[in-house]
Amino acid sequence: MEPGVEVTGPITADQRAAVEGLLARRELAPRQRERLEMVKAAWLGADVATIARWSGRTPRTVRRWLRAFREGGVSALAGTPIPGRPPKADAAYLAALESAVEAPPRTLGLPFDVWTSGRLSAHLEATTGVRIAPGWLRVLLHRARFACGRPKHTLAHLQEPDEVAACEHALRAAGEKGAGAPGAVRIAL
Repeated sequence: MEPGVEVTGPITADQRAAVEGLLARRELAPRQRERLEMVKAAWLGADVATIARWSGRTPRTVRRWLRAFREGGVSALAGTPIPGRPPKADAAYLAALESAVEAPPRTLGLPFDVWTSGRLSAHLEATTGVRIAPGWLRVLLHRARFACGRPKHTLAHLQEPDEVAACEHALRAAGEKGAGAPGAVRIAL
């Protein structure tokens, strides 16, 4: 009798190839890798106690995964998703977030020019009905590779270049005339 057959059942060449192929993948989930290694160790002749010892699992757990492989093949070792609350920021919310960030707030009919995380959170709550805290919204923006920071407000876009040059010339002239004279009085306007 072939080693490990009493634990895993008869193993076909296709099943061996599937297990070896999955174990060669780098992005395999750690839990699934451990289960596949249990199966491989069993068909190489290791008994349940030995597998339990090196895997850190109980013999009952090892037998459960070997039985799952015997009854369902490699797909049964993937396990089920770990239950929990579904994320609030689903695909629709993330799409709304991306479209809102890429649009200037004024084009959306809002009375400000720059997004803040609080404003963005309030806007998305109004449009999607999902409330996400501004701090978590910054994490989502970071994951989506958006840069967050403080805006630098200037008035350069409102100034006439000719008038700016004239004022700079006048300031230089005023600074040169009375800059170092003793007893000079400077008045700040």
